[in-house]
Amino acid sequence: MIFEKRPQSRSISVSVSARGVVKVTLPNYVSYLEAQQFLRTVENKIMATKREMAAKYPAAMLPTKAQLQVLSKKAHEILPARTKALYELLTGKVVVRNKLGIIIKDPFRYNRVAIKDNKTNWGSCSTIRNLNLNMHLVELPVDLMDFVIVHELCHLVYSNHGARFHALVNAATDGREKELSARLQKVKLI
Repeated sequence: MIFEKRPQSRSISVSVSARGVVKVTLPNYVSYLEAQQFLRTVENKIMATKREMAAKYPAAMLPTKAQLQVLSKKAHEILPARTKALYELLTGKVVVRNKLGIIIKDPFRYNRVAIKDNKTNWGSCSTIRNLNLNMHLVELPVDLMDFVIVHELCHLVYSNHGARFHALVNAATDGREKELSARLQKVKLI
C-alpha cells in the first residue's frame, strides 16, 4: 500500500493498479492514522476491486519492469521522430482556416513530446501545446499509432471533439477517421 500526501487533494482517494497495488492519496491536513481508519471502512470495496483487477489483468499479461524499460526506450526512439514527420506531413497537406476564413499559420506546431506509461489513454495534449504520448503506441500497427499522433496534433487546432475537430482529423487521415477510431477502440490498454 502506498500513501501519498498532496496539497491540492480535498479528500482521501484510493486507487488500485492493474498489478493490485493500492495507492491512497490524501490532503496534507489528514493524518496517516485518519487515512488508515478510513481504509478500514472501505476495506471490502478495495478487496473487491483487487479481485476485479486480477481477473481483468492476469499477471501473465502484465509486462515486467525490464520489459517496460525496453518498451520505453523504443518509444523514446520512435515517437518523437514520428510526431515530427506527421507534423511536417500535415503542415504541407492540410490547410486550416479560422472562422473568418483566414489561413492559420502553423496550426499543428507543438512544443515538446513526453512519453508516458499511461493506463487510461493513448495520448493527450496540454494548453501549452505539449503532446503526451503513451509508450504502448509502438506496440500498435503503424496506421493506428499514426492515427493517435494525428488526433493529438489536431487537438492543437481544436481542443474539443466537436464537428470541426472530427472534420480535420478525417481530412488528415484521408477519410479514414471512423475506421481507425473503431479499430483503436478495440485495443485494450493495460
